[in-house]
Amino acid sequence: MEEQDRLLMKKHELEQLIMDNQERYLQSSYASHPADLASHLQVLNIELERINEALAQDNPEQLS
Repeated sequence: MEEQDRLLMKKHELEQLIMDNQERYLQSSYASHPADLASHLQVLNIELERINEALAQDNPEQLS
């Protein structure tokens, strides 16, 4: 698998994780502390930004 394909796959996985965690954050139950969920979302978003930057360097016109 090409590096770009691997990055795109990881990007889609992260986007799904972020959406799932945002839903959990909005519904925040007693099982998870809201600060823990917010911290986890921040880490996921940082990783997504890193992947987007790597993709942009390889193929800037594809990220529109």
